[in-house]
Amino acid sequence: MKVSKLTARIAAEFALFEPYYRALALSVALVLAAAYVYSAWNFASRTAWNEARLRFDFRASQIENAIQGRMLDYEQVLRGALGLVAASGTLEPREWRTYLQQISIGERYPGILGVGFAGQRALRERPGGTAGHSVDATGSARQREGYLPVGYVWPLEGFDGAALQSNLLSEPTTRDAIERARDTGLPALSGKVLLDRAQERDPQPGIVLFVPVFRQGADLGTVAQRQAAITGYVYALFRIGELMRGILGEVTDVRLRLFDGAPGHTRAQLFDSEPVDRTPVRPPDLRRTVSLSLPGREWTLEVQSLPGLDATLDRRTPRIVAMEGGIISALALAIIWSLATLRARAAELAHGMTRDLSESRERLALAIEGSNQALFDWDLHTGKVTLSEQWSHITGASGGVTTVRELAALVHPEDLALVLRRTRELIRNRQPFYQTEHRVRTAVGDWRWISSRAKVVERDRDGRATRVAGTNLDITERKEMERLKNDFIATVSHELRTPLTAVVGALGLLKQEAAGRLPAPGAMFLQMAQQNSDRLAALINDILDVEKIESGSLSFRMRAVAVAPLLERAVSLNAPYAKQFDVRFELQQPLPKVAVSGDEDRLLQVMTNLLSNAAKFSPAGSPVTVSCRVHDDMVRVAVTDQGPGVPEEFRRRIFQKFAQADGGDARQKGGTGLGLSICRAIVEKLGGSVSYRCAPGEGTTFYFDLPLRS
Repeated sequence: MKVSKLTARIAAEFALFEPYYRALALSVALVLAAAYVYSAWNFASRTAWNEARLRFDFRASQIENAIQGRMLDYEQVLRGALGLVAASGTLEPREWRTYLQQISIGERYPGILGVGFAGQRALRERPGGTAGHSVDATGSARQREGYLPVGYVWPLEGFDGAALQSNLLSEPTTRDAIERARDTGLPALSGKVLLDRAQERDPQPGIVLFVPVFRQGADLGTVAQRQAAITGYVYALFRIGELMRGILGEVTDVRLRLFDGAPGHTRAQLFDSEPVDRTPVRPPDLRRTVSLSLPGREWTLEVQSLPGLDATLDRRTPRIVAMEGGIISALALAIIWSLATLRARAAELAHGMTRDLSESRERLALAIEGSNQALFDWDLHTGKVTLSEQWSHITGASGGVTTVRELAALVHPEDLALVLRRTRELIRNRQPFYQTEHRVRTAVGDWRWISSRAKVVERDRDGRATRVAGTNLDITERKEMERLKNDFIATVSHELRTPLTAVVGALGLLKQEAAGRLPAPGAMFLQMAQQNSDRLAALINDILDVEKIESGSLSFRMRAVAVAPLLERAVSLNAPYAKQFDVRFELQQPLPKVAVSGDEDRLLQVMTNLLSNAAKFSPAGSPVTVSCRVHDDMVRVAVTDQGPGVPEEFRRRIFQKFAQADGGDARQKGGTGLGLSICRAIVEKLGGSVSYRCAPGEGTTFYFDLPLRS
């Protein structure tokens, strides 16, 4: 009886204080829920920012590589001209002009203002008939006294620059580049030069690239010997603005500023992609400064994000995470309230939550195992690092507990400095995340690439990091694929295209010089070599266009394009090609006087592909019809031939890369199999579509639709 009374009294006392316990439990749950929501939102925000930074860094690297690659192309063009100078006993203006016309310098190498030769063998005639400066046997001494005559510059396209052409040594920056080229025997780039000062109120900045020409057979082992053997220079003039637009096109997502000089030194601004009146009011979210090593010169490239790129930052996901976290927290509070008020269901609910938690842990473990990511947890107080079992799949070493020193010993010596620097930045709170890609040694002694990501998950009251957690992911196969792709693109761009340009130019010059003098077999082989060189150049250009499309770097100069003049120009430019197949192009009149928004050069590329295909597959003597009509606020341009049509088995893959119809006549026509794929990519980038229709024996019509310009 006394025990029963004591038990009842304890129960009564507990019931008296139960509301306070419930309020305390709910308060603690509310604080924990708020902390959870904030942590999830903060993690998602940091992740979104880090991804935006990666995209920006990749974009900046693309621009850096594009500038350096194009300047290397220009150097190779001058080296080709140097070979022409060395091979010619008496260099004539006609030879110079023919060589530059054959390599299509204005179309294939945009940005070059003119290519010229200066020195003792100065050409005897300039554009427009202006006499050049002759140089006698004392030419070298006159150069040292500050006189360097210009023999010939072509093409200038309206540029006068008389002061610069008459004496390249009149500008200190060009004089310095000339002397460096002479003394080192290597190409040298000048500093900033103001061009067109006689015609423009605001002279345009430019640069000059020099390649030295030495006396054949001379010993060039020392500076003095090179100074004595110099006979002249092959050089190219550039306007910086046109040069950058030719390399990069219209850049709208970032602001580019180019300076002459290394980072941290006094620099002269060469180029700014954003005019002053369009400079953003607020500072950019992302910024990067890199050094460009060019022939005998150091440039600094500053890349800053513009609002268009900043807008790609994923701000939606953190909001969704916060909203979902709030919902989850509200549900958790409701569950706690239910547990606190419904004692009868407490045990059952607790059991159910325990079961769900166990299943969640199992799913998380399966997800981590399926992602091939190795988790690690680093205790900075003890130096111990706990590794998940997935680490053994990457390195062959067992997971478990190890030390930072042992892990650092596995890092490749070339990557160790970067890993240590990034780690220090994370621990000292200079960076919100640690992220790097580096190599680690496996248990068998070879090297594998890993992508490592981490963040500080615990700090003490003084803000010092005490615990770091993160993941390691094996990316060896991805690195190998990137290396193979980069090697291929580099081979196509530099090892094939640049030498091929010189070959095409030389063949064209040889064909012009030897016209009518070669025997029939020699002329046939020369014609065959030139045709095959042109086909190989077209294949290389198509491959590079496909690579630009896939990487998203294909540039467009958007403006209003009148359709009728565009079609007339396309037919005129491709008419000689049609004559090779005894085919004629016919424009269906009248053409509507409408315009579309697009890039005229890219649209000409589309028309050239469609017209060349139609000509190749049309019977001799038949017409190819080009028509245009307007329907539903769209402009449709169609090219119709009288050929055999598209084979049924080929239709489903006609717009795929390297797609060609199998069999006899179709395969004999040649081609790269990339033209229609490139056409579709260009038209779709302009907001349109490409398709075709055909019936057996009735020819084929390829057409594309583009929106009317309002």
